[in-house]
Amino acid sequence: MSRPVHTTGSRAAPARPYDVAAALLRAYAASAHVNVYLIERLDPAVWRAKPPAPKLRTIAALVAHLHNCGLVYLQRENPSVAVPPELDRHRVTQAAAARALTAKRRAVLAVLTPALARGGRVGGSSHDPVTFLTYYMAHDAHHRGQILWQARLLGHPVSTETMSGMWQWTARSQE
Repeated sequence: MSRPVHTTGSRAAPARPYDVAAALLRAYAASAHVNVYLIERLDPAVWRAKPPAPKLRTIAALVAHLHNCGLVYLQRENPSVAVPPELDRHRVTQAAAARALTAKRRAVLAVLTPALARGGRVGGSSHDPVTFLTYYMAHDAHHRGQILWQARLLGHPVSTETMSGMWQWTARSQE
């Protein structure tokens, strides 16, 4: 048995449909800003420091990998969008990585905004636009965790302020 619905007598404007695509793009943008926020605040001593265990990448190599993944699909999806080049894991600096990650964020947003409206696969990948964005957000978060862990093991953990700032997605999305 259903309960009666009570109304207050005021007429509220009908709610507009929630724009899931726009929300997903905002979430991706915030996540991408968190990458840059972290890279800019890492102690330079850890950037190329020897990893604390065998077969681990340096933090510079992790960041280059984080950046390089997915670039080819963006370029294939829309060759007219300025997609940044890959980073060399042996030569990239923190400043160059931050600039490249910022350029990648812009490219992802430029390529995926129309792709979300159209659907289909992104640039020959096996992913539709929603899966592409969520996959790369999870990928980035995984490697951010590795970076944080490795910096701590190398004796240079990020500050509490930086750690807290990484969770301020509203602030990061407005940068």
